[in-house]
Amino acid sequence: MKRFPSLVCLLLAAAVCAGGSSLSLDVREHVLSNGMKILMVPKPGVPRVVCHVYYKVGSINERPGITGIAHLFEHMMFKGTRVMGVTDFGKNDAINRKIDEVMDKIYRERYWKRGGGDEDKIAPWRKEYEELVKAEKPLIVKDDLWTVYMKNGGTGLNASTGNETTGYYVTLPSNKVELQMLLESDRMMNAYFREFYSEKDVVMEERRLSENRPGFLFGEQVTAAFYAASPYSWQVLGWMDDLKKITRADIREFHDRYYVPNNCVAVYVGAFDPKRILALAETYFGRIPRAADVEPIRTLEPPQAAEKRLSGEGPAPTNLQIMFHTPPEGHPDTAPLQVLSTVLGSGGFGGGFMGRGGGGGSGRLWKLLVRDKQSAVNASAFSRPQWYVGAFQFSAMPRLDKGVSPEDLEKEIWAEIEKIKKEGVTPEELQAAKNRRESNFLRGLQSPMGLTASLGRAELNRGWRSLITDIEDIRKVTNDDIKRAAAVYFVKDNSLTAVYKRKMGR
Repeated sequence: MKRFPSLVCLLLAAAVCAGGSSLSLDVREHVLSNGMKILMVPKPGVPRVVCHVYYKVGSINERPGITGIAHLFEHMMFKGTRVMGVTDFGKNDAINRKIDEVMDKIYRERYWKRGGGDEDKIAPWRKEYEELVKAEKPLIVKDDLWTVYMKNGGTGLNASTGNETTGYYVTLPSNKVELQMLLESDRMMNAYFREFYSEKDVVMEERRLSENRPGFLFGEQVTAAFYAASPYSWQVLGWMDDLKKITRADIREFHDRYYVPNNCVAVYVGAFDPKRILALAETYFGRIPRAADVEPIRTLEPPQAAEKRLSGEGPAPTNLQIMFHTPPEGHPDTAPLQVLSTVLGSGGFGGGFMGRGGGGGSGRLWKLLVRDKQSAVNASAFSRPQWYVGAFQFSAMPRLDKGVSPEDLEKEIWAEIEKIKKEGVTPEELQAAKNRRESNFLRGLQSPMGLTASLGRAELNRGWRSLITDIEDIRKVTNDDIKRAAAVYFVKDNSLTAVYKRKMGR
């Protein structure tokens, strides 16, 4: 067995108590010479291993002109490599070079000239492109990666792209982890991006389907208006105009910058021998050269100096959003704001136009507006600390059948905000919110999948140990902390209010 004199093996036995329960994380860490990190959590039992690979890249690493490329890239990573997904790479490569030449002519005519260019000139090039695509099809081994994984007992093969990270997932029998390292290292160093333009059409169709969802376009405008400068201002899907114009050259450049070992962490949770995992990691991932370090995003969100308001109409339910800028993850005010969001509403990442749904049925805001005053159909609040910026959002849907308007709910919410600034929350609310956040955290880490995802994403930002320190910070929150944070961030000049009213027939 190969020895690892440089192994940094860190075991954390951290007691995080919630109602008598405790958490012990046995995380073993190793950094390859090329900068890639390997995190391992051995869990004896069922002989299976959850294998995740995370890259420190998402929509915030894009720029105007290539928005949506991180998500498009995720799709392309399932299209094979120079080794996988093709019967004759030489022939395939020759065809793709011709495809690039033809598409460059089409793009220059269609997008570089005013008015969309001359379609009569484009038509023969389009026909040539279609003939090349037909010639390529016999060389492609469709779903090669999926087939190989499934034949070897793989389950849960998937991927996801967010604002800050992109992850690739599979769960395998313990004796098949070597296969994951072979295939993932191949995708990292031999990515090829065949069928690029047809897959781009698939991603654009995803965008069109989203646009047809009631309220999507208004929500997109709300996000764009809320963030004046930072790249959080666009959706992970990107702008349609950019998706149309992204080229295979753009995606190759994106790969070479971000899909490198020193911008990546691999996480393994399950029944395995750590020494064996490290030996395999050295063999497969260790062979990939280190690349230039990736610079953090440059443009941060400037302080907002004036209140913002947006209004819109459409087929979605009438809705009110009040949003405030807050600090990024790791700031001392993050914990008080998260506890407050749990007291008020859903306490998570849901609700309205900026995230997934959240009812907040046990929260103070819901009790006030839905149960007691019966002025709202739903009401919630959530805090969203991200890597570079944060947001706190109040959401409510008025009881139109009682003649309540979004503006009426806006007054009610601001009255509650002022009350929080003066009085904060009750001791019972404070303790219940802490307990809820802690129990949710512990519950999430009980799942091997949840533990793997939490470790990987946390490692790429502030390190996986922040999972523990964040919970410790939650436990220390006081009512004075909540009142102070509310007074600092919940002010008009730091807010955006979005009023959306239902109007059919549009």
